[in-house]
Amino acid sequence: MYAAKFIILILILNLSLPFYAGSTTSALEGIGFLHYHEESSEPVFVLPSPKPSRTPVFTPLPANTKIPIETAATPSPVNTKIPIETLKPSSTPEASQSPVNDDKGDLPAVSDVLTQELLNKVYKQEGEKVAYLTFDDGPTPRFTNPILDILKEENIKATFFTIGTSVEHYPDTLRRIYEEGHGIGNHTYSHVFKNLYSDPDNFLEELYKNEKVLQVILDTDRPFRLVRFPGGSFGKKMEPYRKAVNDAGFVYIDWNCISGDAESVKAKPPKELLARLKETAYGHSSLVVLMHDAPNKENTVKALPSIIEFLRSEGCRFELLPGSR
Repeated sequence: MYAAKFIILILILNLSLPFYAGSTTSALEGIGFLHYHEESSEPVFVLPSPKPSRTPVFTPLPANTKIPIETAATPSPVNTKIPIETLKPSSTPEASQSPVNDDKGDLPAVSDVLTQELLNKVYKQEGEKVAYLTFDDGPTPRFTNPILDILKEENIKATFFTIGTSVEHYPDTLRRIYEEGHGIGNHTYSHVFKNLYSDPDNFLEELYKNEKVLQVILDTDRPFRLVRFPGGSFGKKMEPYRKAVNDAGFVYIDWNCISGDAESVKAKPPKELLARLKETAYGHSSLVVLMHDAPNKENTVKALPSIIEFLRSEGCRFELLPGSR
């Protein structure tokens, strides 16, 4: 009898625990994210303490330091304490302009001005099927590099939504992503929900900061205005954040297809990831596929060749998300 009650209790907890389902922000508010182990430079996932006051946060980096372009043989964090007043650009990009080809209803070329209205069209396109492979929460060399190897072998370009703190630790991996022609999106500086979603201004500050880190490491002045909200931009609660992002000249993208590699703390086997992708791909002619190159995503790497094979069998061509290059 006690054993039966215990099993029922575990099932209830398993169903109610707020896992990273990739569908709503509220499901992620209580989850800790990337933290660096004292004895290793490799980031690890840390679950939150039962006490809200102990929710892990990032310790600010030393002030008045610059981002070195050179990197040591052993990965180490890049010091990037950038004065807040320098983060916000002096002029806002004209993201509200109408692109030249907007009247045709086509997606913009890389050089065209991208609006939110136009970007939203990636979810529904007529004609040939399109798949946009995206990877969130990196870079993490142990998993990002094998993913890049697979994409290179398959001659496919993908979009990587990177986190500033991870970029600082692994600038060489970011450079490889960029040099091999993949897209880069802005996934905030810290990915810490408590900080990001306490106020829209905090969210924008993290976007500006991550953009600056990306520009310095990649030695470019190009803007990184394609955003993915940690947890997604779904729901009424996120409305002021969506508005703030667009008003500041950014555009955002979510997803309509997932592998399920972040739906639970326990890693799903590669076969289950493929099955979940097939399930969520059904009925869509244009797929924005959510996957992750974060720590503990080795099964994402293992499943990727089968995922690509399936999408090709469905007649999909692979494209970069507009605004990612």
